[in-house]
Amino acid sequence: MADIQEFYPTEFQRNFDQALQQMDARLATAVTRADFTGKKKWFNLASARSFSKIITRKGDTPDGEFDATKYWLTQSPWELATVFDEWDEHFLGSIVLPTSDTVQSHAMALNRTQDDVIISALDATRYIGEDGVTTDAFPSSQSIASTYAESGSASSGLTIAKLRRAKYLMDVAEVPPSERYLVYGAQQVNDLLRTTELTSADYNTVKALVDGQPGSFLGFKFIDSQRLPVGTVATIADVRSCFAFHKSAIKFSLQGVATKMNELPHKRHSLQIRSIAMMGAVRTENAKVVRIYADETP
Repeated sequence: MADIQEFYPTEFQRNFDQALQQMDARLATAVTRADFTGKKKWFNLASARSFSKIITRKGDTPDGEFDATKYWLTQSPWELATVFDEWDEHFLGSIVLPTSDTVQSHAMALNRTQDDVIISALDATRYIGEDGVTTDAFPSSQSIASTYAESGSASSGLTIAKLRRAKYLMDVAEVPPSERYLVYGAQQVNDLLRTTELTSADYNTVKALVDGQPGSFLGFKFIDSQRLPVGTVATIADVRSCFAFHKSAIKFSLQGVATKMNELPHKRHSLQIRSIAMMGAVRTENAKVVRIYADETP
């Protein structure tokens, strides 16, 4: 005689959950949109000029020349495709074919890719000049070493001293005080909470950032991201590149965003879900970005 437990039904989930991932685009609103049609576009940047003192009565007017530079924004197509076999829906039985979940997943992937494109442009080599073939590497003078300290020298994470230095570099360059941002990783806020320089008010501000609440510190609006690059810098491993920047520091283009669902006859009528977008970003001026190296070594 069979045991009653053999007839117990097995419960299963009829849809799909999304794995842990960044779902939103966190830097897109912190940069300047500059959508355009074509492969690349140049932007004109007028140089700063100075008055000269007149020391000769009835002298000749100087033949002043207009001074400007060009920098180029290049955009490229991006894509993400997911293909389901024509029999997948049949073999899944009562489980729903995850087409809507796939479209949602594509949208979240697009948001992350936007951040990646923007982050890359913050310190990437850009192209300048008449034809856009002259390279302009990110200057070392705009970087704050992982060993930077106002006294002494030891590799460290994100410190108040480094933030003050970033603010100083932007102040000296006359970067507008409003719309300054700082993008950082999870470890960096913990670094700040461990510092002894924080006043109670400062501590509450940083603690709010840890709790996921929006806030600002030393004039920077903080944006958390786990997508910032980590690598070896000056023989020191596990160094994360954080960035202080002004909203006008990056021009970002995004267009042609679409998701298409089609059957593929040459693939036995498999169902393809394909998302596309055209994206590009460029740093407008070097002085508007400060790269802060933060050591994440435990």
